[in-house]
Amino acid sequence: MILRPNIFRILFVITPLLLLAEVQKKQVTSVIGLQAVLSGKVDSLEIYLQPGDYYLSPTSITDSTCGNCEEPNQFVPATAGLEISGSYVRITGPENRSAVIHTNAGYGIYFNHCKRGIIENLSVTGGIRDPDGNATDAAIVIKNSAVTIRNNHIYGNIGDSAIVVKNIVGVMGICGRENSDLTITDNEIIGNSWDGIALYRDASATIIGNLIDGVDKASSKVAGGGRGVAVGITWNARATIDGNLIKRYWKGIGIFVDANVTARNNIIEDILTWGIAYWDAERGKPVGIIENNIIYSTGACGVSITRSQPGPNPGHLIGNVIVRTAQNPKYDAPDYYCNQCALSISSKPDNFRIDDNQFFNNRRATETLPDYDLSESEFKKYAEDLRNRLLNSALFQQSDFVKFLAEQ
Repeated sequence: MILRPNIFRILFVITPLLLLAEVQKKQVTSVIGLQAVLSGKVDSLEIYLQPGDYYLSPTSITDSTCGNCEEPNQFVPATAGLEISGSYVRITGPENRSAVIHTNAGYGIYFNHCKRGIIENLSVTGGIRDPDGNATDAAIVIKNSAVTIRNNHIYGNIGDSAIVVKNIVGVMGICGRENSDLTITDNEIIGNSWDGIALYRDASATIIGNLIDGVDKASSKVAGGGRGVAVGITWNARATIDGNLIKRYWKGIGIFVDANVTARNNIIEDILTWGIAYWDAERGKPVGIIENNIIYSTGACGVSITRSQPGPNPGHLIGNVIVRTAQNPKYDAPDYYCNQCALSISSKPDNFRIDDNQFFNNRRATETLPDYDLSESEFKKYAEDLRNRLLNSALFQQSDFVKFLAEQ
């Protein structure tokens, strides 16, 4: 018998090696060099930024669609710091994130039609608010692209106060747009003036192990960090949100319209209004698998559930811990956000299961609202094992809730 090599297996092994050989590697030490190597479509490029400050010169762009409009088919004027397209682009900085990109733009680092992108070990700051409120301004914007965003410090993207307050919308940390697939891990997304992470139509993301901290807890009428939703998934976007620490924001995690979200193992704390909202916007059928999250210290309700339309597999609310919510009497009227209690259920499908959630020390606007709270002794018994598990996470050691548990 004659042994013949498997030509398909050989091609499979050789092809990636050939692709790797074609990757251009560039050491970049200046903003002129950075903008020059990304001035056009790139086939395969890895950029290594040296420590220092890189102040981008923004360009005017026209976004061909509106990311968060009822009618998306409209042009939106905006600005971009870097616009990146091509087959493969990786931008890497030192592990201590001492390469600092000051974007000076609405769409700070804008991946548009990039088959594979990686951005890692960078600090990204200095975003502006474009005058058009339809512009999805963010430190990093991803559209028609697959991008990994890891170990970055995305901070202080605020914009001009007058424009921010006028438009209400500010500058996000990360925005996922049409036909995009994002992997967002181990970033610090801190003190930005709109959503920490937002996904819109036909975007999907895996969001794991990030610190998303608004710092200022600014409301819609004040320009500062923490405006908007810490993580907002809307229209038909899809996301897995796992093991993040979310704090000091106007709102926590939002699952809106037709979004499909798995949110588990997150700590959501020190929030001006609600912790998690599952909301159909009177038109959609969201799916929310909401399990094993901790919601601690909110001004309005802990969790809000609103979906009027039935359907298969709408999700569930299981195994969550909800402590010290509905604290601000300012939001006692349900017209503000939700019924002012730990778990506000306006409507839900019969097959949306709610089970095995633990409640403690929550406030109610009126005694007619439900009270699910454990007694102090019951909660202390439950909290011991929970504390030990959370202390194993370096990220969660920064949590106010973990410090609260240590006192129990």
